[in-house]
Amino acid sequence: MTHIDVVAVTHRGRQRDYNQDTVAVAGFQSGVLEGQPVRFAIDPVRPVTCLVADGLGGLAEGARASRVAAATITDAAPLFHDQDAVVRAVHQANDAVYAEMALTPAWSGMGSTVVLLVLAGDRAICANVGDSRCFLLRDAHLVQLSQDDSMTPAGEETIATVVTQALGGTPRPTAVTPHVLETEVAPGDRFLLCSDGLTDELDVERIEEELVKAADPRSAVSALLRAALDAGARDNVSIVLVTVPEPPAEPTGTAQEGNLP
Repeated sequence: MTHIDVVAVTHRGRQRDYNQDTVAVAGFQSGVLEGQPVRFAIDPVRPVTCLVADGLGGLAEGARASRVAAATITDAAPLFHDQDAVVRAVHQANDAVYAEMALTPAWSGMGSTVVLLVLAGDRAICANVGDSRCFLLRDAHLVQLSQDDSMTPAGEETIATVVTQALGGTPRPTAVTPHVLETEVAPGDRFLLCSDGLTDELDVERIEEELVKAADPRSAVSALLRAALDAGARDNVSIVLVTVPEPPAEPTGTAQEGNLP
């Protein structure tokens, strides 16, 4: 497999004063991704890991929680050859958030979602806790691979969702049960990771439309971010688009067999 193409961006949105999301791409974290999409070409000589962690809005130190979670998982990423290793890292991230929380009373209750994608050879592993999502675009059809840990209170608008499971998020340590899915990778597959700042503003059909019609991955990420901002971007918006390369094109000419004169 040639290089994996990854485009990532995170944005504080239209209504938030700060950004609680953390994005990580093969060891790089959010600092270089703020506001404008950045493209990475990653050699898949070892497992390629990308993630989005969304600090819980309205809770103390959500940004700190998302950074701790992202750093813990990124540190373990070179070992991500199977589902068990990924699940262990998510549990370690949960423990790390609680350990950080114990340092200062003001950080009590801080928490974060996480969704991560690991490409290892011809396999992809998706894992999540919370309501950040992973999608797969294949043959122009978008399907969700992650499972939402969220609910909408009766009588509330769609934006008013409650996260039912997170890394941290409670005053006392609470175990998590990550959702994990493994699938075979096909040439041309595109995997989309995002915080709910995107999916609260755009439905799946609109996201699919923007991905399909875009000329290239960077244009797709730019279009999705622009659409979320145009829709109001009530929350931070983070997007990671991972593209599996197509096989090299066949030569246009073919050698002709025959006898020499």
